[in-house]
Amino acid sequence: MALIDTDLQSVQEVRILLERAVEAQRVLEGLPEPLIDGFLCLLGEKLPSRAAECARASVAESDYGCAEDEEALVRWVLSDMLAEVRAETPASRICAGSRAPEVALSKGVAVSLLPDWLSVPTLISQLLCAVKSRSAIVFSARPRAHAACAELMHAVAEVAAACHYPLDAVGFLGTYAPEGESWLVSQGAARVVIENREGSGAATLPAPPAGTDVYRASIGNNPAFVEATADLAHAADEIVSGASFACGLLPGAEQSVVVEAAVADAFAAVLRARGCQFLSHEEGERLARVMFAPDGSPYPELIGKTARDLAQRADIAVAENCRVLVVERPYVSTRSVLSGVKYGPVISLYVEENWRDACEKCIELILAGGRGNALAIFSRDPEVIEQFIVKKPVGRVLVNVSTGLGGIGWHADLPRTLTMTGWERATTSELGVTYRDFIRHRQVGIGFTPEDARLLEEARACQGTCAIPAAAARESHPSAGASARAAAPEPHDSSDWFSRFLESVNTLGNEE
Repeated sequence: MALIDTDLQSVQEVRILLERAVEAQRVLEGLPEPLIDGFLCLLGEKLPSRAAECARASVAESDYGCAEDEEALVRWVLSDMLAEVRAETPASRICAGSRAPEVALSKGVAVSLLPDWLSVPTLISQLLCAVKSRSAIVFSARPRAHAACAELMHAVAEVAAACHYPLDAVGFLGTYAPEGESWLVSQGAARVVIENREGSGAATLPAPPAGTDVYRASIGNNPAFVEATADLAHAADEIVSGASFACGLLPGAEQSVVVEAAVADAFAAVLRARGCQFLSHEEGERLARVMFAPDGSPYPELIGKTARDLAQRADIAVAENCRVLVVERPYVSTRSVLSGVKYGPVISLYVEENWRDACEKCIELILAGGRGNALAIFSRDPEVIEQFIVKKPVGRVLVNVSTGLGGIGWHADLPRTLTMTGWERATTSELGVTYRDFIRHRQVGIGFTPEDARLLEEARACQGTCAIPAAAARESHPSAGASARAAAPEPHDSSDWFSRFLESVNTLGNEE
């Protein structure tokens, strides 16, 4: 039997994907805005059911997380996040800036290394940003989530073909190999690299070329502080929901809770009523040995399990409705895995005499596992809230909202994202990857005369009238024959402009 070198095959496929993505990038720059928006609209209409199936398949394939929660996340991405992305200022449009007119331009080809958990909603969220910003994007998934992501990309390609969107602008590495991924991120063609992995699943990759924007995602060692004036029931609801969603794998999920001593007993009772099981010191140590290796790294097969499953493996008796395991800790220790990210529905609980001591404890927790992504404060005291907002080394502070569901923008009015980076995990963003991380801004300066202002207004009116190179258009749609176009559904309000678009392409082709 002939042997196939998958590493060489993967590298060759990466070379082809990047070459085609660079060509597609040129095509995207000239596409009319209605085509871009039409593709986004059709993704929101056609993708939910297929994406939900892929989300279920991804959980079964990876054995990480919760299928119901991942489906809910997919629906949120294709509704709320899609609406937010569509409302952003389109790329290549001259608009008013804070000091001068500006135009947003794509940074170029993006590369996304998908995580082993929450891979389907993560893929969709970054796809939406890439499409809106006119950026070609190439995805890569490890074997643990590869089949589900490949199936989702087939569905995306069908929608893209129906909208006459360049298929080469949405690439996926079909033959996975570490050597292929290394090649993918080390080439100068990729201008944005998003590494969505961490813990034992983090990739060991070469440094991208200078000038490449790199984003490294993480769950983050995120604490929540419950102050004496807080609404304890609301705080418990938010914290338990954030820590248990997707079995604790949500970006920004709570890892620790710091409680003011005056309300510690009352808050513990509220947590117990919502499915939290408090463990003894010995049970906590036993749980840590089950979840983590002696070197402190999480056991891959114990990531993203339910609280009941983890308790059973640690020989701990818990109630049928147990959602979160709570381990009470006296102090923060860098030697204790329970002071860091736990990759499951487990939180550490600390009690402090006053909010000032709690403030220092939160900083210790954030620094113990590398800078955290988010911090939540539950309080009704404006002075305390102000101190936590100003002094904590995180990119996102949530007020009376969970760091898990609030940090991604689901329960809060923050920009929506499923890729949170933290202050020390990115070269260019400390907040998380959103549409604005796929674009760069160019300022436009004009003179002071009315004639200068009129000329700029006329330039704005010319936007969207340029045609793409005809040769590039034909290469991006190798199967766009007459029958395929006739059978393809049209984007919203697309008939008039698209007919003119095809006529311009054919005219350019005849001239050549």
